[in-house]
Amino acid sequence: MGKSDRLVGGLTAKDFVVSEDGKERPIVSFAAFSKAQPIDADSSPAPVGGPPEAPPKPVGGEGVTTVLFVDDAQLTPPEMARVAPALKKMVEVVGEQKGVLALVAPASGVQMADEAAGNRAVFWAAIDKIVGQRVDDHSPFPLSDHEAILADQGDNTALERLANRFVYLNRGVLRGYEIALAAARGRASEVAATARIRRAFFYEVLLKSFDFLALKPGRRSVVVVTGGYASDKEDLRRREVINRSLRANAPVHFLDARGVQGVSRFLDVQYREGSEHDGMEEPLAASDAAADTSGLAADTGGLYVRNANDMIKGLGRILEMTGTYYVLGYEPPLHAKGGFRKIKVDVATKGLKVLARRGYFDDAVAPR
Repeated sequence: MGKSDRLVGGLTAKDFVVSEDGKERPIVSFAAFSKAQPIDADSSPAPVGGPPEAPPKPVGGEGVTTVLFVDDAQLTPPEMARVAPALKKMVEVVGEQKGVLALVAPASGVQMADEAAGNRAVFWAAIDKIVGQRVDDHSPFPLSDHEAILADQGDNTALERLANRFVYLNRGVLRGYEIALAAARGRASEVAATARIRRAFFYEVLLKSFDFLALKPGRRSVVVVTGGYASDKEDLRRREVINRSLRANAPVHFLDARGVQGVSRFLDVQYREGSEHDGMEEPLAASDAAADTSGLAADTGGLYVRNANDMIKGLGRILEMTGTYYVLGYEPPLHAKGGFRKIKVDVATKGLKVLARRGYFDDAVAPR
């Protein structure tokens, strides 16, 4: 990427340096492809640096296949209404580029694919059927998924914050910190369990998307429109998702449908008593609520677009990336111990940055 995060073409293998676990590895294969146009028809195409040493060719075929996963179980109705026009614009652009598009919104029962997204009206009608299923917490004791997961895992700081919130939101009704602490544990367990169910459903759709993409030639990617997921150190399936993304050669891009985020959702009249004291959310609460989402994008080499109300522009940045990319191959060394292998890709040209997957999980291979 160059200035203003614009994609740059015309680079060769000599422009890149690949390292695994801090040690440089020789590049044994290289391919470049530049095709996508911005989703916003009024903006100019992505700049390219000049002709490459050889004509760029897509890997495995000429097509670009995109799974558009509208995570309606994790979207509120207002969020879905905000992103619907951008989704229709994306269908239009993919059709013009003759790409393969699959649209899935599982909670609304929408699942369809078209080789060129040619029947725009059918896709638009399907988008109109998608309804956000998640309802914001307006209970007398509100807490986020992030807070709930931490407290459910025994994080004392999170538990104390929730207990203080309970005390201040229920002054004059209940007294005693132990009662508040018990209420915090119970409520956290309930919210965390629901959050994990939604994430498990999300993973299942992602894995099926990788199965679909693995059979398609050319560039493959998953574009997820969601409200985001909080991190969970007890999440045992994240490794599987990252490895399946690697095997399918399909990065996962995310568009955060929440739009521009404020400091805390509890800074209003309804929750004023709780937010005046230690029960207030942390300053980075909005980021924490989607930390697993941004991390998954980085681990799979995808783009995470957040904190913006222009959803058409956000999807445009993602769609641009699905058609302009470089594929670098290297031979990894044998490892005596299994674990996560860190990958770093650098580019020699000053002012450019690389968006690539951060690594992969592997099992130990016994020395020969």
